Amino acid sequence: MTHIDRYDYAFDPEGDAWAARVLRRIPPQGSVLELGPGPGAMTRVLLARGYAVTVVENDPEALSALQALGAQCIASDLDGSDWTAALADQQFDVILACDVLEHLRRPDEVLRALNTVLAPTGSLIISVPNIAYAGVVAGLRQGLFDYSDKGQLDRTHVHFFTRRSLERNLLDCGWAPRIWEANRVPLEQSEFAGCWKDLSDAQRSSLRDGWHDFDVYQWMVVATASSNSVAWEGAAARAQVDQLREELQALSLQQKRELASLLEHQKAFSEAKEIIEELQGEVARLHKQTMLFETEVQRLGKLLFDRTWLGHLRRLMGHR
Repeated sequence: MTHIDRYDYAFDPEGDAWAARVLRRIPPQGSVLELGPGPGAMTRVLLARGYAVTVVENDPEALSALQALGAQCIASDLDGSDWTAALADQQFDVILACDVLEHLRRPDEVLRALNTVLAPTGSLIISVPNIAYAGVVAGLRQGLFDYSDKGQLDRTHVHFFTRRSLERNLLDCGWAPRIWEANRVPLEQSEFAGCWKDLSDAQRSSLRDGWHDFDVYQWMVVATASSNSVAWEGAAARAQVDQLREELQALSLQQKRELASLLEHQKAFSEAKEIIEELQGEVARLHKQTMLFETEVQRLGKLLFDRTWLGHLRRLMGHR
């Protein structure tokens, strides 16, 4: 398998694959700048739909495949500056950066440079792996952080992102995140299935409970260029976002604790109810036995009384 073959794949553009969901975020028509498309799995679909596509790619094999597709190609390394010069005076309706930022040494510089080539009403669409995926955490619980040819721990990844860190990067670089979408992958279907299985039930439960995003394998965000007139005002806005997130997390943990307490009380109440029902049944049984005993005592008393008087009468008759 060649270097670019690792990043080539087929998907149904009308289906529910992650690539198809990303493409659905692109407006029906316009110009697209695609960063690091590899051999062009998504480029192929974009061109077939009539978009004008410009790509920035530095792999010679990938460039050959992209040129054959008919895309306008800029042979350049995104970690360099040549590509920005090649795009001078051009603006695009959409910039597509899917699974690219994690491969760059200076993703912040790329994000800042993209502000100059986006049309005023355009959008930036980014997809990145989520290093906070519970499968990665499961591996860390067992001391494992092994790189591989592709996936979360692709050996060519030099940056790792969570939703929060990506959001901060975008804000710092002049972008306003508008829409987030999660690619959720069951742990049992990921490359971390073995690590997940080796955890105890309690460990798996601790990773799932109270953590809504434990199974988010990738994050997608649609962002627009921010300006001095918008509400996202640097550090103040970030501090407010961080505060609200911390408050939400605190409320979530409090709710979790209260729910656990409620469930414990419900369990205790249910057990007490069962004990009360058993005791009530025992009381009823004893009450029934007591009534039977009293009835028997009365019968025996009457019988004894009758025999006593009968003996007395016999003695009287004997004296006569």
